[in-house]
Amino acid sequence: MKGLKFLIASGLIAGSQAQQTAYGQCGGNGWTGPTTCAQGYNCVYQNDWYSQCIPGSVTTTSRTTTSAATSKTTTPQTTSSARTTTAPTTSLTRSPTTSSSSRTTTSTGPTTSSGSSLQHWFVFGDSYTYNGFNPWGTQPSTANPLGNPAFPGDTTSGGANYIGLAVTTYKKSDLFAYGFGISGATIDPALAYPTQGRALDVEINMWIQQYSNRATVGVPWTSDNTLFSLFFGVNDITVTMARTDMETYTDKIIASLMNQTNTLYSYGARKFMFINAPPVDRLPAVYGNIAIKTNVARWNSRLLAFAADFKNTHPGSSYVVYDTWTDYNRVLDNPTAYGLKTDVQGSGADQTYFWRDAYHPNVKMHDVMAQAISALWRSVGWW
Repeated sequence: MKGLKFLIASGLIAGSQAQQTAYGQCGGNGWTGPTTCAQGYNCVYQNDWYSQCIPGSVTTTSRTTTSAATSKTTTPQTTSSARTTTAPTTSLTRSPTTSSSSRTTTSTGPTTSSGSSLQHWFVFGDSYTYNGFNPWGTQPSTANPLGNPAFPGDTTSGGANYIGLAVTTYKKSDLFAYGFGISGATIDPALAYPTQGRALDVEINMWIQQYSNRATVGVPWTSDNTLFSLFFGVNDITVTMARTDMETYTDKIIASLMNQTNTLYSYGARKFMFINAPPVDRLPAVYGNIAIKTNVARWNSRLLAFAADFKNTHPGSSYVVYDTWTDYNRVLDNPTAYGLKTDVQGSGADQTYFWRDAYHPNVKMHDVMAQAISALWRSVGWW
């Protein structure tokens, strides 16, 4: 997977290198890979960190620049965690964000018109997503939609997490979930080193080995009936919190996320859910950290912009961004309404605490997430 990562580079040595394949990276700050594309594709500037091989007669080539700030205007359809509304044209600008967050941190591309309901859900993430699933073990089925371990799985919540609850308590129809989350995982180990040494590239490699060949795997997933979701940020933000260059570094990390998402796209993935970062500054371990609060706001703003860019450059794809930041704050600001203790800086195995330990929420927050995710899928016609 190292060759698939976003290696920030400018592409000054293209002459001796092979042409880039369809939809691959062909430029960006510091890029050292190919800057010319396969026949029928052109290298088109997307942002300062990424140019991509796009089909057609476009002659725009990658742009070499040292600035990390770029602006792109799109007209996304914005959604809350449980409802859909049409928003006016939104300027997606990669510039410093100092507010804690914005309610507009949830967005979606055009809803799918196929009418096909979700049947398979490949889930990538860190310990908030981890449920102990072994891709080579018992596969999900109607009797056990998590496969292995059986529901609720081996989670960090002391019970079910959002995956198990979404496919059981809040399901509309049968949906099989394949949890690839690894505790401590980050998006890119070269940019934010994971606490257990394993990152998203490991998760995607496992998926490729077991599920990419749809003809032999025995899991009848298709581009139309399958969702790929990615939930990262908590580890990426805390591991890098001492850095002073997060304005540009955040772009690099999320650019790597999108480049690895492109790998899934190349194997037929078309429906994506990106989950933004919760209020990491409210974790007991780093409670009240102002730098982290600023970095979370920046992270969520950048994620929204990059997701829109990804949609615009990947024909046939659609996406939603689920807004955990708002839902976490809603529960933390009024815990008694959810049957929780008022002590939101404390933690314990007692499920009436919001936090199970210094980094992970108890079951209640996962339940809120699952309910909101189910409603979000229905609002865009996926379920």
